[in-house]
Amino acid sequence: MAEAGPRAYTPGMKRHGVMVLGLLSCTRVQAQPTPGAPPPTAVAPAPVATALSRFPEFPAAPSGAVGEGFRARWGDGRAELTSYDAVVPRYGERRSAELVLIYVTEPLDRATWVKDDDAPPERRVEALKLNQSLKFTTGLYPYSVLTSVFAPVDRWRSEAFAPVKLTLTAQEWCGHVFQGVWPGAERFNTQWFSYFAGEGEGSATVTVRPGGLYEDALLIQLRELDGPFNGGRDWAGELVPTLWRSRRTHQPYRPAPATISRTRGEASGSPVHRFVVVSGDYRRELTVEADGDHRVLGWSTSDGEVVSLRRTARLPYWQLNHESDAPARATLGLDLGPPAPDAPPGPGARVGF
Repeated sequence: MAEAGPRAYTPGMKRHGVMVLGLLSCTRVQAQPTPGAPPPTAVAPAPVATALSRFPEFPAAPSGAVGEGFRARWGDGRAELTSYDAVVPRYGERRSAELVLIYVTEPLDRATWVKDDDAPPERRVEALKLNQSLKFTTGLYPYSVLTSVFAPVDRWRSEAFAPVKLTLTAQEWCGHVFQGVWPGAERFNTQWFSYFAGEGEGSATVTVRPGGLYEDALLIQLRELDGPFNGGRDWAGELVPTLWRSRRTHQPYRPAPATISRTRGEASGSPVHRFVVVSGDYRRELTVEADGDHRVLGWSTSDGEVVSLRRTARLPYWQLNHESDAPARATLGLDLGPPAPDAPPGPGARVGF
């Protein structure tokens, strides 16, 4: 879909459209939808009051504004794209994968939590969007997984960049799935659509303790783009797992007690912060630049995922949609092909949904 360039304004806005679908696997799903949850219905454009009632309560105004340093860097009309070499577990084996993180600012309409350059001022919320694109192949057929996080840049919650929406779409040759999550201060609403007969369509409202975090949003929050995460201290509370981890490990999408500790070190001679996330038997260690753009350099998990930075570029990618723009992919090393997995399979791998 063709896209127009960003308007002059606040952190860098752009016009663009993305159409995605999603998936699971051919094996019959194990989990069941929440008993008694009403089936979702198609939602037509609605008045503000009706649309707002679909989402958890959101503050009338932020408690603070994002700093000028953030606005100067992220208001340049470009997105930050970073490619990674990755190895991910699937069906009891480690799979070579290609991962790209796309960060860009855009305005949301708080009545719908959808991007809208023309949202009126009283409903306009500036957000940093992260699209995480994961692609890998299992034998004959490919997987494509896109996770999106929408995090307001101003301080609307206790922790900076607390998300207002998270979505996952995944697809492979057997079918597709979509799940959306709308976080509030003490609960989140979620809705899913799946091709599995045992899962189908459903929705739920789940309680989260105040101050709870979402693991998908940590790839924004741990970058510390507008000040230290949790004031520079270790963190403890409830953590909601990533949408993809919940789905591929067959664990409920529910908050669980967790801790995040931090240490300072070096990587390739440059200062870094190492964050260690622990929730039950799950452990994830992330390495983030301590200076400069605070890029996520990579991470590893206890279930066998290993990710390492390949290349970074700041580009108005929505404009680079012509055949003549194809060489720009080399800027991110996207046509190099993923590396072969060289580590043993992670523990606890399970086949099928």
